[in-house]
Amino acid sequence: MTAVSWSRCGDEDCIRIEGIAPGADIRVHAGAPVAMDGLPGTAGRLLRDGDGECFAPRFAFIAGTTYTVVVDGATAGVLVRPAQEHPATTEVLAVYPTETTVPRNLLRCYVRFSAPMSEGYAADHVRLVDHGGEIMVGALLAGDHELWDATRRRLTILFDPGRIKRGLVPHRQAGYPLQVGVSFRLVVDPGFRDALGTPLRTGAERSYQVNDDERRHVNPGRWTLTIPRGDTNEALEIAFERPLDHGLLGRCLHVVGPDGRPVAGTVEIGTGERSWRFAPRNGWAHGSHHVVVDPVLEDLAGNSVSRVFDRDLARLEDRPVNAPPPTLTFSPH
Repeated sequence: MTAVSWSRCGDEDCIRIEGIAPGADIRVHAGAPVAMDGLPGTAGRLLRDGDGECFAPRFAFIAGTTYTVVVDGATAGVLVRPAQEHPATTEVLAVYPTETTVPRNLLRCYVRFSAPMSEGYAADHVRLVDHGGEIMVGALLAGDHELWDATRRRLTILFDPGRIKRGLVPHRQAGYPLQVGVSFRLVVDPGFRDALGTPLRTGAERSYQVNDDERRHVNPGRWTLTIPRGDTNEALEIAFERPLDHGLLGRCLHVVGPDGRPVAGTVEIGTGERSWRFAPRNGWAHGSHHVVVDPVLEDLAGNSVSRVFDRDLARLEDRPVNAPPPTLTFSPH
């Protein structure tokens, strides 16, 4: 006999279906089992769990909604999502960049949450607001797919690159999303739901002032290193000449020891994404160390070590750079 029930699979809410034959066709619809042809399908995936199957939705189940489980074309069960929601505990931990002045050709922002989030809510609950309080329609890249990290705790917010790259039709028609000298806010409202389908504990926002365009390669040769003492766990600090992309900073700088092996340690990104600190786990060895820079490292406007995001074909200095990863050498003293 087929049985369906609310359950949990890992850290996800799901519908558990038991007593079905291997390979059965399982579908879940939002709505009661009347006029089945008109019921919308619920996007999700099936997960094997012991002797049963679990249906994990792509978007969180909605409190108070009826769900019909269909197995091989026949109704196997009907469940109503309890109206009582989990307490709101998830919050926005940070909005990046933390630098308050950004270039007009800003390419992306990040929102970091305290717990895994549901997909499908960003378009309605994350927005840009201009200095007059009006929503900046068309400033962000529209699309069906949201850009989450593997934990679904960090969301990437992309500005429409077609409006940033000069010469493209969206740029010619609508111009830059931002204006020099004019402030704007990135707003995350409490309606954004976490992986349990619960709204945020509170909303969040960050204000920015817009400066001139940034159209230069990222140049590690212009960085300043503060060298730690040998035989200590003091941090190496690198100061940048301009803010860099927070998401890439966490994975694009690597410290290699005198033996040619990576040095294990802790990374800290400074305020405004203008610096990077690395503290070794076991203290600094004597001899030459190297900071290897991945050429994909970008600034706030998407310019990297290897290329300028919006290249001016008439400028030779804007040509893409095909060279080994830059390396900064230092010796703890």
